[in-house]
Amino acid sequence: MSSSRKKAIKRTVQFGFASLIGNAFMAFLVYKLIVKENPRVTKVDMSLLIAVILLITVIEIIVFWSNQKKIIERQKLFRKNLEEVIKGNHVPKIQLDPEDPFYKLSKVVNEIGTHERHQIHVLRNQQSELTAIMDNLPVGVLVINRHRELQVANTYAINHLGITGLDVPHPYTMDIRDHELSELVDNVFRTRQSTTKTIKLDGDQPYIYETTVVYSPKVHHKFEIIVLLYDATETVRSKQIERDFVNNASHELRTPITSIAGFADTLLNGAKDDPETLDNFLRIIKAESDKLVQLTDDILTMSRVKSGERERKEINLHKYVDQQLKLVESNISSMNLHVENNIPADVNEEVIENDLFQIVKNLITNAISYNRKGGKIKIDYGSHHDRWKLVVSDTGIGIPLGQTDRVFERFYRVNNATKGGTGLGLAIVKEAVDDMNGSVRIESDEDSGTTVIVKFKRDIN
Repeated sequence: MSSSRKKAIKRTVQFGFASLIGNAFMAFLVYKLIVKENPRVTKVDMSLLIAVILLITVIEIIVFWSNQKKIIERQKLFRKNLEEVIKGNHVPKIQLDPEDPFYKLSKVVNEIGTHERHQIHVLRNQQSELTAIMDNLPVGVLVINRHRELQVANTYAINHLGITGLDVPHPYTMDIRDHELSELVDNVFRTRQSTTKTIKLDGDQPYIYETTVVYSPKVHHKFEIIVLLYDATETVRSKQIERDFVNNASHELRTPITSIAGFADTLLNGAKDDPETLDNFLRIIKAESDKLVQLTDDILTMSRVKSGERERKEINLHKYVDQQLKLVESNISSMNLHVENNIPADVNEEVIENDLFQIVKNLITNAISYNRKGGKIKIDYGSHHDRWKLVVSDTGIGIPLGQTDRVFERFYRVNNATKGGTGLGLAIVKEAVDDMNGSVRIESDEDSGTTVIVKFKRDIN
């Protein structure tokens, strides 16, 4: 039996007892009044009087208990409704007759339920939006409470830090295993001052993060630590490539300039009077000047690859490659090379012409420069649904094992190279292929020739 029901029974008993006394008293007063008004009525049937008193009392108790039951039912209904509202569950509105004494209270309870449902809906939407934003941020986010427990980690942080076991808060040291990052967080716990630092996290693939650890105070001496990890790997790598490029370009430019200046000084100091020495030095100066021109052209080409014409046009690949071969016909003849253009005559593809020019020109030039006299060059074509490829093969000196990935770096030259190129040819190819959303790879062994495979996606819409 519930406590409210017990209280109702107790109140009913108390009411019945009071009602009985009141009714008996009222019957006594009525009896006295009747006797006073009519003295001849001096005898009243006491059994009848007691029965009447008890009947009236019972009727009053029944009415009182009926009201108490209704109150208990209403209380139970309101309490259950409000409990479900607090839990966030949907509950039907309480429907009462306007004449019901609890009608106004039912309207208030219904309004509370409607308001709470609206607030819960708003909060859930906000939580969903916040979760969506957090999970799609290109930044790692960790929230650590004052007990040093990891409470929140977004998808980026989970994937890059290998975080597991997020069902309940747990010590952040279970997931942050990098010493430098852990020390950075510990320092903010000690000093309660936000800090920023660039750190490198090793793993299957090393990442460089611009890491900000924020001290976020809350009420009543509570606080949180928020860790933000911004991937700066590409930015740092780009800056390093830029520095390397400037250093390498300076070195490559300095060498021929120094040679030209040295031989010019020698000539000015009297060597020009010897015709044989003069001719020899002038040939050297001419060769070094040609290197400068070639290097300058290649550097300018790299800067123009992604800033040139972007419009695609349809060209016949076989004819286009034939045109490029004719431009270097004298070099092919001097090396006594056999060249095969195996691209079908009817093949047409949509390309960015400036990019294709740089790709074909540099691949053919390399195939000639690093080939053997009497060697062979093949240009092949392949096609499959939404992709096509261009393959340039030679029978030259090849590339030593382990260097095929590095030949696309700017100014990189293979160890066995006997030709003094600028070291930018394949870097230009890579830039042009990327500009056309393609891919390039090399298959080569030392003394076994080289095959360069360039693949492109075809727009089939």
